[in-house]
Amino acid sequence: MSCAPFGSARRRAAGVVRWPSLDRHADRVVGSANDTIGSNIARVTVSISITLDDELGEDLNAATNGGNRSAFVAAAIREYLDRRAVEAAAAWHAALTGDDAAAFADFNARW
Repeated sequence: MSCAPFGSARRRAAGVVRWPSLDRHADRVVGSANDTIGSNIARVTVSISITLDDELGEDLNAATNGGNRSAFVAAAIREYLDRRAVEAAAAWHAALTGDDAAAFADFNARW
Protein backbone atom coordinates (compact mmCIF):
# COMPACT_ATOMS: atom_id res chain seq x y z
CA MET A 1 0.00 0.00 0.00
CA SER A 2 1.29 3.43 -0.86
CA CYS A 3 1.42 6.11 1.79
CA ALA A 4 1.99 8.85 -0.74
CA PRO A 5 -0.28 11.88 -0.39
CA PHE A 6 -2.88 12.49 -3.04
CA GLY A 7 -5.12 15.33 -4.13
CA SER A 8 -4.98 18.02 -6.75
CA ALA A 9 -1.76 19.92 -7.31
CA ARG A 10 -3.57 23.09 -6.26
CA ARG A 11 -4.66 21.53 -2.95
CA ARG A 12 -1.18 20.17 -2.33
CA ALA A 13 0.29 23.62 -3.06
CA ALA A 14 -2.17 25.11 -0.54
CA GLY A 15 -0.98 22.62 2.07
CA VAL A 16 -4.11 20.45 1.93
CA VAL A 17 -2.76 16.95 1.63
CA ARG A 18 -4.56 13.71 2.33
CA TRP A 19 -2.76 10.61 3.50
CA PRO A 20 -4.91 7.58 2.63
CA SER A 21 -3.66 5.31 5.39
CA LEU A 22 -4.09 8.01 8.03
CA ASP A 23 -7.56 8.85 6.73
CA ARG A 24 -8.66 5.23 7.06
CA HIS A 25 -7.18 5.01 10.56
CA ALA A 26 -8.96 8.20 11.60
CA ASP A 27 -12.24 6.87 10.21
CA ARG A 28 -11.84 3.68 12.25
CA VAL A 29 -11.05 5.62 15.42
CA VAL A 30 -14.03 7.93 14.95
CA GLY A 31 -16.24 4.98 14.09
CA SER A 32 -15.12 3.19 17.23
CA ALA A 33 -15.72 6.26 19.35
CA ASN A 34 -19.23 6.57 17.96
CA ASP A 35 -20.18 2.99 18.85
CA THR A 36 -22.62 2.64 21.70
CA ILE A 37 -21.77 0.84 24.89
CA GLY A 38 -24.30 -1.83 24.04
CA SER A 39 -22.70 -2.67 20.74
CA ASN A 40 -19.30 -2.87 22.42
CA ILE A 41 -20.63 -5.18 25.11
CA ALA A 42 -22.12 -7.43 22.44
CA ARG A 43 -18.61 -7.94 21.05
CA VAL A 44 -17.11 -9.14 24.33
CA THR A 45 -16.38 -12.81 24.79
CA VAL A 46 -15.60 -14.16 28.21
CA SER A 47 -13.62 -17.28 28.81
CA ILE A 48 -13.99 -19.13 32.09
CA SER A 49 -11.68 -21.94 33.09
CA ILE A 50 -13.36 -24.51 35.33
CA THR A 51 -11.80 -27.68 36.64
CA LEU A 52 -14.48 -30.35 36.92
CA ASP A 53 -14.24 -33.33 39.19
CA ASP A 54 -14.44 -36.65 37.37
CA GLU A 55 -18.09 -37.31 38.21
CA LEU A 56 -19.27 -33.86 37.11
CA GLY A 57 -17.18 -34.09 33.95
CA GLU A 58 -18.78 -37.42 33.09
CA ASP A 59 -22.26 -35.99 33.77
CA LEU A 60 -21.53 -33.01 31.53
CA ASN A 61 -20.28 -35.26 28.74
CA ALA A 62 -23.37 -37.45 29.06
CA ALA A 63 -25.72 -34.46 29.09
CA THR A 64 -24.19 -32.96 25.96
CA ASN A 65 -23.84 -36.32 24.22
CA GLY A 66 -20.52 -35.23 22.74
CA GLY A 67 -21.98 -31.87 21.69
CA ASN A 68 -21.11 -28.31 22.58
CA ARG A 69 -20.29 -28.34 26.29
CA SER A 70 -19.69 -24.56 26.36
CA ALA A 71 -23.19 -23.81 25.05
CA PHE A 72 -24.68 -26.24 27.58
CA VAL A 73 -22.81 -24.59 30.47
CA ALA A 74 -23.73 -21.11 29.20
CA ALA A 75 -27.41 -22.06 29.11
CA ALA A 76 -27.20 -23.43 32.66
CA ILE A 77 -25.55 -20.21 33.89
CA ARG A 78 -28.21 -18.08 32.19
CA GLU A 79 -30.98 -20.21 33.73
CA TYR A 80 -29.39 -19.85 37.17
CA LEU A 81 -29.03 -16.07 36.82
CA ASP A 82 -32.62 -15.74 35.57
CA ARG A 83 -33.88 -17.74 38.54
CA ARG A 84 -31.87 -15.56 40.95
CA ALA A 85 -33.26 -12.41 39.31
CA VAL A 86 -36.83 -13.68 39.68
CA GLU A 87 -36.21 -14.64 43.31
CA ALA A 88 -34.68 -11.22 44.03
CA ALA A 89 -37.63 -9.46 42.37
CA ALA A 90 -40.13 -11.55 44.35
CA ALA A 91 -38.32 -10.73 47.60
CA TRP A 92 -38.30 -7.02 46.71
CA HIS A 93 -42.01 -7.09 45.87
CA ALA A 94 -42.78 -8.86 49.15
CA ALA A 95 -40.88 -6.15 51.04
CA LEU A 96 -43.00 -3.31 49.62
CA THR A 97 -45.12 -1.44 52.13
CA GLY A 98 -47.62 1.40 52.18
CA ASP A 99 -48.24 3.27 48.94
CA ASP A 100 -45.63 1.22 47.08
CA ALA A 101 -47.37 -2.04 48.01
CA ALA A 102 -50.75 -0.58 47.00
CA ALA A 103 -49.38 0.61 43.64
CA PHE A 104 -47.83 -2.79 43.01
CA ALA A 105 -51.08 -4.59 43.92
CA ASP A 106 -53.01 -2.24 41.60
CA PHE A 107 -50.55 -2.91 38.78
CA ASN A 108 -50.83 -6.69 39.24
CA ALA A 109 -54.63 -6.53 39.39
CA ARG A 110 -54.69 -5.15 35.84
CA TRP A 111 -52.92 -8.23 34.52
